[in-house]
Formats: sequence, structure tokens, C-alpha cells
Amino acid sequence: MSLAKNSRARPFAFVAILIIVAVIYERSQGRVWWCACRSWNPISLHVQSMHNSQHLFDPYSLSHVLHGILFFGILWLFRKRISLPWRFALAATIEIAWEMMENSPIIINRYRAATIALGYTGDSIANSLGDIASFLIGFWIAKKVGLRWSIAIFITTELVMLWWMRDNLTLNVLMLLWPIDAIRRWQAGA
Repeated sequence: MSLAKNSRARPFAFVAILIIVAVIYERSQGRVWWCACRSWNPISLHVQSMHNSQHLFDPYSLSHVLHGILFFGILWLFRKRISLPWRFALAATIEIAWEMMENSPIIINRYRAATIALGYTGDSIANSLGDIASFLIGFWIAKKVGLRWSIAIFITTELVMLWWMRDNLTLNVLMLLWPIDAIRRWQAGA
């Protein structure tokens, strides 16, 4: 393999290693491989159920697509200094670090206390991998469609999630950092 091809493969190899580290970490934290229900459906669309965050994809996979779009946009500002493969690796590092942190006892307990995710016990390992895949899809979409369409997709997805499940990326971040009782009641359907 030529030196140029080898150096282009490094960011992707780095991300693959991070994914393996994340799987090992999550397993060490007691995360299950798949939903305890033993249903092999790859997708669960029920937010308020034991299946949420346990199958490969769920409604929150859409917010991970938005992570990819958002990180692509932010790192696009550094396109003259950092090559696309390394911007991808940097964005993936942030996403994978979040997946690991999201499945730590501190964040799981924070979700239970501050958001509508009252029974949240953490993601299954399959769901974490699905979240990472969703992020990759978002990053790829942003690269393909450009800034205007990325913004349109981001806003549309946020609004659809808000209408569909009374939650989205914006509310998720807000409620984790600064919980508002009125929003929590509204999300719960009160």
C-alpha cells in the first residue's frame, strides 16, 4: 500500500478503534448487547417503552443524524487546516465520546432526574452502534447536500421530532443542562 493511501486510511482506522473501545467500555458498564425483550426488530418507534434505546434504531436516532450534520457544519469552518478524513475522525471522536458518556451512571441518572426519560437505563450496545451509524449518515448527508439543505434538514427534523415525540435535540440538551418543569410536564403529555 502506498504511503498516501496508508495516511488516508489512518482516520478511519482511528475511528474503528474508538468504536471497539466504546463497545468494551459499555459492556464493562453492564450494557446489554440487545433489547432484553429478545425481539430482533432492528427499529423501535415507541419512545415511552422498554424498547427505546434498546434496538439498533429508535426515534432518537434522528437526533444522532443531526449530530452528524451539526459537526460537519462546525468542522467545515476548519476545512483549510484539517482534511475531510480528519474532520470526520474528530467529529466521530466527539460522537463516540458522547455515546460512552451517555451510558455512564452520571448521565443515565441525570436523564432520569431531569428529562422525560424516567425509566432510562442506558442504551444497548446495538443501539449505541446504531447511534454512531446515524451520526455517520448525518455527516455524509451534510457533505453531499451542502449548507442550505443541511440547515433545512436540521430544522425540519427538529420540528418533526417535536411534533412526533415532544422531544428533539434542542430540548434534550436544554433539559439535560437546565431542566424546566413546564417543559417536562408538556413532554409527559400533561
